[in-house]
Amino acid sequence: MQDELVDLVQMLVAEGQRIAHVFAQRHGVHGTDIEALVRILVAGERGQPLTAGQLAAELGLTTGSVTTLLDRLERAGHVRRERDPADRRRVILRYGEPGRELAGQFFGPLGVHHRSATGDFTPTELEVVRRYLAATIEAFGSYRTELTREPGT
Repeated sequence: MQDELVDLVQMLVAEGQRIAHVFAQRHGVHGTDIEALVRILVAGERGQPLTAGQLAAELGLTTGSVTTLLDRLERAGHVRRERDPADRRRVILRYGEPGRELAGQFFGPLGVHHRSATGDFTPTELEVVRRYLAATIEAFGSYRTELTREPGT
């Protein structure tokens, strides 16, 4: 059963990547732009907005590459850079209205399909799925941390 779950999660991740790729192509943006927008949105909704450096680390990009990405997103109105009121040296990333609209176009239909697929699950079953997904995300994060460490450390 665990092997089947691993396979299903791998297929889920791959399908999510394909959806993001097709969506990005359809809307004339880079796939990395979509990934960046998702991370900025999620962090903002959690009340922990990202800095450019944090976004670079999350995406595995250099700070120069993330600056280019943010310049592109800012020109399109998808994001804005704001000084952190708690530390004026830091710049935090916020969604612009076009970015919010683009996110809605991506997540709205995805949410409809997902709710339809899970509509027959009981609250108890959904809680088990929630726990499983949270544990899987934590495991994936641990593996990503391992991959980003210098060899031999």
